[in-house]
Amino acid sequence: MISFSFIASTSGGRAGLMKKERPAVIADLLEKPGHLIRRAHQFSVAVFEGLAARDRITAPQHVVMTALFKHPGIDQVTLAKLVALDKVTTGTIVSRLERRGLLRREQSSQDRRARVLLLSETGRELLLRMQDTVRQSQTNLLANLTQSEGKDLVRLLRKLIGAEPAAGARKAKRRQPRK
Repeated sequence: MISFSFIASTSGGRAGLMKKERPAVIADLLEKPGHLIRRAHQFSVAVFEGLAARDRITAPQHVVMTALFKHPGIDQVTLAKLVALDKVTTGTIVSRLERRGLLRREQSSQDRRARVLLLSETGRELLLRMQDTVRQSQTNLLANLTQSEGKDLVRLLRKLIGAEPAAGARKAKRRQPRK
């Protein structure tokens, strides 16, 4: 957990900020959903990658591999939409996984100009072997919550991004800012 002194020391060095004002500034950060979501994301990635280090798989790589396991033979643009990553990031991840022999690109049987993505046998084996790691990372991530709170958190996060359990890669609905 980050200490108050760490947050205050990294707040841009505002000379006019007096010690007695610092707790109010910090409290403001701890009330801001965007800041909390960013911190939760950092925590989530650290937990996953700490457990998955032996397999040399990052959280985004795991997401890409999981999507290809569930949707073999999709193209890279569809994959990017499915996992909610931009095309460049998806392309970088795909290239790294391909170099490691965890996936392969093949010519589409429907469109000779298109290339589709498939997990290699090595990639499938690694993904299946990692399931205990994934379960443990999820358990560790939610360790400070009750089971009910964990379910509520997942439900609220789905609601926040505009996703329903069966919707998969639905685009988040953009709401107009409140005035």
